[in-house]
Amino acid sequence: MTSASIRLLISALVVFGLTGCVTTTVSSFDAKKDLNKAALTYVQIGYGYFEQGANQQAKEALTKALAIDDQLPGAHMGLARVYDRELEFKLADSHFQKALRYGESTEGHFQYGVYLYNRGDYKGAYKQLNKTLEDTVSTRRAQAFEYQGIVASRLDKMDVAISSYNRALALNPLLGNSFLGLANIYFERQELSTAYRYYNGFVELVRAQHGRHNATTLWLGIQLAKVAQDKNALSSMTLQLKNQFPQSVEYQTYLRWQAEQDAA
Repeated sequence: MTSASIRLLISALVVFGLTGCVTTTVSSFDAKKDLNKAALTYVQIGYGYFEQGANQQAKEALTKALAIDDQLPGAHMGLARVYDRELEFKLADSHFQKALRYGESTEGHFQYGVYLYNRGDYKGAYKQLNKTLEDTVSTRRAQAFEYQGIVASRLDKMDVAISSYNRALALNPLLGNSFLGLANIYFERQELSTAYRYYNGFVELVRAQHGRHNATTLWLGIQLAKVAQDKNALSSMTLQLKNQFPQSVEYQTYLRWQAEQDAA
């Protein structure tokens, strides 16, 4: 064999050896990558089922994701929301906490905050919503401020509630609950002109079909319209309360109130 042939053979062996090593490494990496992709796909499938109200299928898909990666935050968050819907509150709370432990996120804090608010844990909700609001570019920011206003009111932090509602409206002027929250606070403080101004902000949303009246909002409006001597609004809201919510507590309260007004 010539020296040139020997050099060619050595080169071929080197290339073959390197190719073998690289192929093994890429195969291992691709396998892990494929598993991660599969887990995330199961999470997406699970959320899809959740949105459709198919709780069992959602749980099955999300559990398969956790079988691949038991520290996947999205899977834990999905299961938390499913269990919340099924009233399995201990399981829901456990998965919320795992979701935040394995991958703290603005969305995670927001969802957990809303969950705690609905469970009546206002202090816990307040803490989670504050965490949400640390992210100044979050798309949940307006909603988080509104929820913070509601929670702060429940905790008797009225100045915080006023600030939170106003900041929510600065970000999204279509948030009817923020207008109502401010109207109620100022009504309780007997700052009635301010209360009526915010209440009319809600009324404008109703007119634009961005909100709807219920018995509670109509009863508040009737009282404010009476003080403001807004006869047209008073007549309109009284008629709505009578026709749409004749069996409501608010309508019965109105009848007693009106009787007292007539007797005075």
